[in-house]
Formats: sequence, C-alpha cells, structure tokens
Amino acid sequence: MAFDQLMEGLLLHAMKGRLDAEAQRKLLALGVDVSRPLVSAYPLATLLGTLKLCAELRYPELPREEARFQLGRRALEGFGSTPMGKALFGMARTWGPRRMLGHMTRVFQTGINFAKARSQELPNGDVEVTVEVLPEYRASIHHRPGLDPYFIRGIITQLMEVCGSRATVTLLPPKDAEGLSFSYRASMAQEPKMPGPLTRVQ
Repeated sequence: MAFDQLMEGLLLHAMKGRLDAEAQRKLLALGVDVSRPLVSAYPLATLLGTLKLCAELRYPELPREEARFQLGRRALEGFGSTPMGKALFGMARTWGPRRMLGHMTRVFQTGINFAKARSQELPNGDVEVTVEVLPEYRASIHHRPGLDPYFIRGIITQLMEVCGSRATVTLLPPKDAEGLSFSYRASMAQEPKMPGPLTRVQ
C-alpha cells in the first residue's frame, strides 16, 4: 500500500497547479479523487499508475526514466511539506547522509508498507543501497517491476540534498529479473565517514 503522506507530497505539492480536469479524470479512473480528502492508503497498482501519469504530465519533454527520476525528487520535496515529512527532514539534517542511508527502510515506510532497504559502505567510501519488496508481499505483487527504480533514485538523490550532500546516486544494473529489487550507489567518498562499518537492514 501507498500511504496518504506520499500521495499528498506527490499530488498536492509536487503536482500543485498541474492537475487540470482531464488529469483529475484520469486520476479518478486510477482510484484517486483529488477533489476530496485523500484516503489513508492506496493499492500498489494505483501508486504505479499515478506515478506514470504524473511523470508524463509534469515532464512531457523528458525520456521516461529521467521524468520519473525528476518526479521522485519533486515528490520527496513535496513530502517535506507534510507533518511527517517535516519530522523526517529534521532527522535527516541532524543525522547527515551516511547515517540516513543506513535507515532507508524507515524513510520508505513513511510512504509505503511493502519494501525494505539495506545499506553497505564500500571500501572506497561509497554506499550501496538495495531496495526490495518484502518477502511476504512478493506473491501478491503482479505488476512488474514491483518498484519504480527511477522514482526511487530520485527520492534517494533528493534525500541526500536534504542531508546537505551533493552525492551522485546511480542505479546499478538490475540483478533481479522479477523487478522486485534494485540497487543504487551513492558516491560518498568525499563525505565524512561514520564510526564503525555501515551495514544495516532496517
């Protein structure tokens, strides 16, 4: 499920002023009525359809992957305007980028309930983050990919900026043919290191 905080950041902030009557009609067909208060949670199919529509509306001139990356950045930026987002951003600024990357499951669980993340510091100081669908949800997810890897890259990139970092976040070649797991590398060699190794699944 996708929670209302994520949908609010996306639809009411990132897409503010961009949802005309036709766009609202398409959203309604997906199961989202922006003329009423958002419901507490939406199915994954609704989230993925909404991401596709919003990327096409906001960035029609960009290739699909870049549009979804930029949408992820703007969605997290919009999420920062929500009460939960303000709390998360305050934590991010206090913790810094390395510690925040070690708690990415906490970040994702403010918006979705079906994914987890694990982070590992590499020998050169970069951090690799793997985001994957939780085992108990894999059988029930019939959409492929089950995660939008470009949207997630945008979220991680924007979160690094909130933490005060300009780290480049790269989507690594996929290893999961089912599209239920994706890995990213954050170029953190110039960022201060945390004491002790960074290897977390949270």
